[in-house]
Amino acid sequence: MSDKKEDEELYLKQLANRVEESQLESTFFRKVEGQNHTHFSSVIKEIKDAEENTHLVKIRPPLFLLSGILSNISRKLSGMENLKILDNKRWQEREVEQLRSLHPELFSEETDYENAFLVEKIQGEVAFEILSSEEFSKDEKIDVIKKMIKGLRNIHNKDLYHGEPTTQNCILGDDGDIYWIDFEIEYHEDLSEMEREAKDLEQLTLSILGAFEEEGDVGILDSDLVEMIFEIYGDQDVISTFTNNPSLPLFGPHRVFQLSFVSLKRFYQVQINLIDYLRE
Repeated sequence: MSDKKEDEELYLKQLANRVEESQLESTFFRKVEGQNHTHFSSVIKEIKDAEENTHLVKIRPPLFLLSGILSNISRKLSGMENLKILDNKRWQEREVEQLRSLHPELFSEETDYENAFLVEKIQGEVAFEILSSEEFSKDEKIDVIKKMIKGLRNIHNKDLYHGEPTTQNCILGDDGDIYWIDFEIEYHEDLSEMEREAKDLEQLTLSILGAFEEEGDVGILDSDLVEMIFEIYGDQDVISTFTNNPSLPLFGPHRVFQLSFVSLKRFYQVQINLIDYLRE
């Protein structure tokens, strides 16, 4: 047997083992085990291919279905129009399709397991960690925000949508580019393309504001930050759809986690400030 064939078989065996290992892992608690981690939706593990390139296997354990149903109930109670995709095959297809459309330079691939897919590991830092950290300057944080907004506009320019574009679902790569991840959310099928884009913009605006413990932590007031976001995004039709039909107020502490807020206090402060801004 050739070395290449042996490497390929080892790679596939590693993938099978990773999927099997994840079957009993809970999706209800965050935990870190080396480079592997579990969150509410999936288990992410590393695997190396024949050329020693590092990929991530994103896996949905059986318990995901329960946590996914609970998540969707909370979304409906909040009046939101986006839901987690519960069908594993549809989830796998959407994740890979979106990644290939937005980041064709990244390796991404469906697997023989409907509850798992492969994606190249992105070297970088989650946007939320940058915005909420004291290690980065205000100018650096503003630069990340600008890149995120331009990145969202790029998604929409491709006639795509994210579904939950939060600061936790965005990575600033070591190369300085923005990478969007986690496309496991879909909007209600009755929403138009513009309405979906407006909901994307609303969620990202809330998530950016919610990454700061207090108003002004990034050097400008919330209202000025919203103005900057709108100016950079640029599409007045989408902005108008958002401002004329906001989902505010959001109810339930669960939205703090879904939109990546630093605290419950900030969650309500941001909504009050945004409502005041929209009324002007």
